[in-house]
Amino acid sequence: MDALQQLTLHRRELHKIPELSRDLPKTKAYIKSVLEGLDCTVTEVLECGLCAYFDRGKDKTTAFRADMDALPVLEVNTHDFVSQHEGRMHACGHDGHMAMVLALAEYVNTQPELPCNVLCIFQPAEETTGGAKEICQSGILKQYNVDRIFGSHLWPFIEAGKIASKPGPMMPRSSEITIEVSGRTSHATAPENGIDALFIGCEYIQRLYKAHREQMKPNPEPEERTIMQICKMDSGTARNIISGQSSLLGTMRAFSEEDFSRLVAILEDTAEELSAEYGCGIEAAHSEGYPPVYNQPSLYEEILPVLRQETDYEEMELPAMISEDYSFYGLHVPSVFFFVGTGTGIALHSNNFDFDEKILLSGFELYRALLHQSR
Repeated sequence: MDALQQLTLHRRELHKIPELSRDLPKTKAYIKSVLEGLDCTVTEVLECGLCAYFDRGKDKTTAFRADMDALPVLEVNTHDFVSQHEGRMHACGHDGHMAMVLALAEYVNTQPELPCNVLCIFQPAEETTGGAKEICQSGILKQYNVDRIFGSHLWPFIEAGKIASKPGPMMPRSSEITIEVSGRTSHATAPENGIDALFIGCEYIQRLYKAHREQMKPNPEPEERTIMQICKMDSGTARNIISGQSSLLGTMRAFSEEDFSRLVAILEDTAEELSAEYGCGIEAAHSEGYPPVYNQPSLYEEILPVLRQETDYEEMELPAMISEDYSFYGLHVPSVFFFVGTGTGIALHSNNFDFDEKILLSGFELYRALLHQSR
């Protein structure tokens, strides 16, 4: 079986059994069944995650990461390997990510001589609680003396099979925003007796955007771009009752800790300002989120000749604004992350997300080239 056949087999078998977050028994069992046939040390991490270590007698180890979890999405594709778990789907390409690293493990097994040891990481909970952070905290990277790590994500908006990346900031830190406005209900005919949480919620959004625009937008560099966006609002109980509660949900993103702190200050200052003005309660909360994905420039420059000679490579002009918990690995060891183009234009998380498995060969060949790079 050649590499493309292996990639296609793994991707389709995994696509049929999508599972969520950390509840991945079938996914884990499939990957483990492949790894147990190879000459490697298999370690279980976070209950449903797996690491495969190939010892080649070297001082340093190169790691490759794949995320395992799917999404709570009802698939509408009609091919013969659609999801067998209704309401769940690999709508973000993680089946492809696993297939590439699994095929790489099978390749490594045939290579007794390599310039490094190899650690293949199959990580749960990328879409939910940031499993990458716990993988790093487990000590597995230090245990196997990992000195560099690579990962990739399928990307619909570049040419099929093309590899893309950039040095430095590639994705921003992300955080979920939750704003709770507590007012006081009254009948619509006596608004003076209430504190209108719906109106205050709308006012909060306007002032938040205005403060963000005035304080943050002048940043001239793409790597200094920030996002603060409210995307959902729930308020009120009836058409003739003044709303006593509003809930605002959104997201904010920044490439630096300094800019992220400034966003948090805008979030909280706006809440304090409106609370004092309208005599209401406003709780402004945000999640810890994921750090920025940062490609270490020195490692990037070291592998750049390989990228240009061995792959169809394109350096990105601008960072992407999505987030990825892969960023945690870069806090521990030098790291570079890549996009692998699907060329479909079908957005991630769509219920019809799909791709031609031939593009997985580009990602696999990228990993294989990095593996053989002289150290």
